[in-house]
Amino acid sequence: MRKLVYAFSAVMLLTACGADDETDNASEEVNVEEKNSEENNSLEGQKGAEKPLSVAELDDRIDEGMNIDTYSAEVQSWAEKGQLEMEETVIVDEENTSSADILQLADGFLGVAYDEKEVTEVKMFQSAENAKEYFESL
Repeated sequence: MRKLVYAFSAVMLLTACGADDETDNASEEVNVEEKNSEENNSLEGQKGAEKPLSVAELDDRIDEGMNIDTYSAEVQSWAEKGQLEMEETVIVDEENTSSADILQLADGFLGVAYDEKEVTEVKMFQSAENAKEYFESL
C-alpha cells in the first residue's frame, strides 16, 4: 500500500511540475507573439508614413498667389501621409475673410495666410506661439 501511495505521490508531483513548465512555455509563446505583433504594427505604421517635410521644402511648394483649393488639397495630402501636422488655424482679420494655418514641420513651423481665393503670405517661425502672435497682430 505504501508503494502505491509513493507512486501516486510521485506521479502527482511530476504532473504538477510538468504543468508549470507548460504554463511557462505558453506564457513565453504569448510574449513572443505579442512582440512580433508590436514589431509588425510598427513597421506597418512606418510604411504608411513618409519622411516629414522641412520648412524649406514646404516653403518651396507653397507660394503667395497659390489657389486656395490647390493649397488645401496639398496640405491635407501631406497631413494624411504624416509629413506635417496642422497645429492651428488663426483668424487674421475681423471680417473673418482671411485665416492663417500654422503647420508643424520637421524643423520648425510655417504660417500660411490666405483669403477666400488664394494664399496671401507664407512665413517661417520657430514656434507655434510666435506664428499665432504674428497673425493675430495683423
